Amino acid sequence: MKTGTIVLIVVCILVVCCLFTHRRVIRALIKHEPMPKAPKWHFWVKESGRRS
Repeated sequence: MKTGTIVLIVVCILVVCCLFTHRRVIRALIKHEPMPKAPKWHFWVKESGRRS
């Protein structure tokens, strides 16, 4: 395979992983729902905005 093809495949895989990871936030944005609470390990989000 050429280097360009390999880079394209890796970028596509990373985009799919990002979309899967943020699926709840993306769904909330599309449906105009309130944002879901962030995971507990997101230390930069206030306590009230994190899941317990």
